[in-house]
Amino acid sequence: MRLLILQRLIAGGLILIWAGLFTLQIPQGGRFQQQAEKNRIRLIHLPAARGAILDRNGVPLAEDRLSFELTIFPQDLKDPGQTWTRLESLVRISAKELSSRYRKGYQGPFAPVPLVRSVPSETAFLLEERRAQLPGVFVRPVPRRTYRDGPALGSVAGYVGLIAPEELTHLQSYGYTFRDFVGKEGLEQEYDSVLRGRDGGLQVEVDNRGRLVRQIGFLVPQRGRAVTTSLDGRVQAFCHHLLKGISGAVVVMNPDTGEILALVSTPSFDPNAFVDPAREREVRASLHGVERPMFNRAVRSAVAPGSIFKPVVAYAALKAGKIRPDTIFVCPGYFELGRGLFHCWREEGHGPQTVTDALEHSCNVFFYQTGHRLGREGIAQAAHLFGLGSPTGIDLPKESKGFVPDHPTSWQEGDTISFAIGQGPLQVTPLQMLVLMSVIAEDGKVPQPHLVTDVEGEKGKSHPQPARLSLEPEPLSVVKIGLERVVNSPTGTGRLAQVSGVHAAGKTGTAQNPRGLPHAWFLGYAPVEHPKVSLVVFLEHGGRGGVSAAMVARDLFAYLKELEYL
Repeated sequence: MRLLILQRLIAGGLILIWAGLFTLQIPQGGRFQQQAEKNRIRLIHLPAARGAILDRNGVPLAEDRLSFELTIFPQDLKDPGQTWTRLESLVRISAKELSSRYRKGYQGPFAPVPLVRSVPSETAFLLEERRAQLPGVFVRPVPRRTYRDGPALGSVAGYVGLIAPEELTHLQSYGYTFRDFVGKEGLEQEYDSVLRGRDGGLQVEVDNRGRLVRQIGFLVPQRGRAVTTSLDGRVQAFCHHLLKGISGAVVVMNPDTGEILALVSTPSFDPNAFVDPAREREVRASLHGVERPMFNRAVRSAVAPGSIFKPVVAYAALKAGKIRPDTIFVCPGYFELGRGLFHCWREEGHGPQTVTDALEHSCNVFFYQTGHRLGREGIAQAAHLFGLGSPTGIDLPKESKGFVPDHPTSWQEGDTISFAIGQGPLQVTPLQMLVLMSVIAEDGKVPQPHLVTDVEGEKGKSHPQPARLSLEPEPLSVVKIGLERVVNSPTGTGRLAQVSGVHAAGKTGTAQNPRGLPHAWFLGYAPVEHPKVSLVVFLEHGGRGGVSAAMVARDLFAYLKELEYL
């Protein structure tokens, strides 16, 4: 009896096993075969290299170089804890940190997780040798963005970073995916669609241990297109050196073509840090630092111009007939308006001043009286004529348009007086003032400032044709005489910018600031007869423009002469 029961149990078990095998192989066989096929086939994403950013001499300012990335295939990861422990000694990253990166990057069982984005070649070869002991671990070659003279380029080149969810929402329809690196800030952002290449991939067959059996398919990644800029890497680096330890901006431009030779904002940031996980602390400091290194002061810093605005008022008053070239105002060191007393920067005064004298000496009292005659509307119209209150259109993101007080809610005569010397609500960017000075240097021709001059695969980068303002020659000539005397006269406020063999013109400015020391400005061009370069120096809390800013301009003029730009 017991034997019969045992036989029946064995027979029943065999029937169940047979039924299970039948179910697995016949009704569900197709599904499991597909799963096995998926486990056997691996799709390895191969990111494309970005196009290079070149300076005007063909020197790479930013380019992609070969690097290695440690990636995890979740479906092959047998024992995560043991894997992190084994990797810890190889990649010199703690097991806890590796585990954290894996959790943050995990998207699904079949989505590879980048764990270490920059692996030294020696470590990459060592990982390949021990691959059998590290199931789920794969090392792949990837391009890595590198920037020549990184901190000197941060403000103009920008950086690349993993696409953010909010960015993907807008860019997904253009072929972007969650794994893409995109340009952020600067030229990297402005020309991302050009610089970005087309990713490729590798389809391989692996065995049950994840080891490569054979290659099935290969889609070659396509490198992005290179862009050539008007920048001179040498001038860019030199300007950054001049601003070491200073908050401010320097921009150098060809006033005829609008080509930017250098554009520097400090404090700056090193874009190389954003592709190096080991420099995460530096990245956080750049993004959230109180000194705002990510803020491009050259194109976004909207502040009062101070005395560098006086040439605009001088031209407008001469053109409107409110003053003549021989009009004289006496400067006793102050100007009385009603009960108000408005002081000149020189306490003892400048004495009798014509308009060219007043530009040379930057006499506030002369421009108080000139502005009083011209009125707020006349000053505002002149500001707009020279492009203030509107972005210049440079090929960089987030440019500020500044502010011109067109329709103030409350305005007193004293406000007009301040407006005339570039104080009060008027706000400008360094780049706007550079274009303004270039318009004067070029007798009304308005250059279109730009950085990119050529895109690989295109016949030529097109830019809007320069506009031309109908400036009256006689008032403009008077203003230019004053600007020439600012630098070359023994009593000119910009005499510290003099360089032997360079005939320059310019204007200094000291803009009062309620939050500390005044901002220092120097605006100029050279040579006076046939301008080849124009430049602006802006130093936050830099004190007197005729000292600190003029001295920076002097060193820059000398270097440009050395490079034979002058």
